[in-house]
Amino acid sequence: MSTKGSGSPRGISRREFFKRAGQSAAAAAAVSTLGFPAVVRGAAADTIKIGHIHPLTGFLAFDGGQLRKGMLMAVDEINKAGGIKALGGAKLELLDGDSEGKPEVAITQMERFNSAGCLAVFGCYQSAVTLVATQEAEKYHIPFMVTVAVADEVTGRGFKYTFRTQPDGTQMTRQTLDYLAAVAKQSGTSIKTISYLHDNTAFGQSLFALVKKYAPDHGWEIALDMPYSPRATDVSTEINKIKFAGSDIVMHSGYFNDSIRALRTMRDLRVQAKGIVGLGNAAYSHTKFVAEAGDASNHVMDGNYRANPNNPHTTRVMAAYKARFNEDMPVHAVYAYQPVYIFADALERAGKADRGAVRDALAKTHYTNHILPQGPIVYGADGQNENARAALMQVIDKKVRVVWPAPYAEAKPVFPQ
Repeated sequence: MSTKGSGSPRGISRREFFKRAGQSAAAAAAVSTLGFPAVVRGAAADTIKIGHIHPLTGFLAFDGGQLRKGMLMAVDEINKAGGIKALGGAKLELLDGDSEGKPEVAITQMERFNSAGCLAVFGCYQSAVTLVATQEAEKYHIPFMVTVAVADEVTGRGFKYTFRTQPDGTQMTRQTLDYLAAVAKQSGTSIKTISYLHDNTAFGQSLFALVKKYAPDHGWEIALDMPYSPRATDVSTEINKIKFAGSDIVMHSGYFNDSIRALRTMRDLRVQAKGIVGLGNAAYSHTKFVAEAGDASNHVMDGNYRANPNNPHTTRVMAAYKARFNEDMPVHAVYAYQPVYIFADALERAGKADRGAVRDALAKTHYTNHILPQGPIVYGADGQNENARAALMQVIDKKVRVVWPAPYAEAKPVFPQ
């Protein structure tokens, strides 16, 4: 399935038909001699194809659909503003790739995008899928823009074609723990123990390993490690163990539906803690969190990526998203939206539709016109955004608000809960 940023007329003249046929023959020759579609060798193009791989069906389809919306809005905005000016106004064309939530599917989707001549690919939401997709991108020399995927390994393998804008696992974990320590100190509350509830995928496991590594820096002990399957319909056994551990903090990493299910179970089983704190939680800072979790959401925190709420540019983007999709812009959509603009900026600077040239331009990115809670977007030698910053959110007055760090805060934190 594809969504085109601009259409083309159905009827063309005989002269134009043979002209285009000649161009197609030249492109075919380029494929046979070079192994890549002509567009990636610097040929002129009316459209620039980009692909994305997200879970559009299956148990994560809700999340994947939001990522697609964020990309689609960015593509349409860029096209309506005149396209890629350095390429004569070439328009972006977004090709859909459904991962189905399965890492192995990323291989076939990357093969398809390579054959289609995509200049870049975006994805994949799940770290396990992203690890596979970025490996394929490196093989094909296709710039890969990570939308959402937190595992450190994504940018930790020496790849040259992978670029991630969001905080990686280490950045997100260390910053969240630092924020939580600052909030506790400000309130005069001590923290000694943490019970960690997390999904048993690469996502949750990688974050737990980092919390285990960095919690001792604050004098905190991991009292309980409690993994669960995100597909499980009942997590009462796991939550009962959390309850009886009696830790000061319950930390939780998970996807949207399973996180709502776990939080409701915590409410039903009357789990008591000084704070329930998400880490990269797909639900706890989502726009629909309060509506889904009800009173159980009150004062729940989440260390996660976020748009800068105090930036007027953010306000404009959020309003445009709501006008188009009739819903508030979730953070997943933000981190799918922003990389499209970074790619377009790199393409303008590259000045040609060539994968290698775009990769080199991305490596030199210094992007300031963004909506994220950080300084300029700058990629290190590993492709990780060096200035990426998480924020600590909390549900206050039935709304998810940024409470830390101070430059991006909308409200003061309530702690303990």
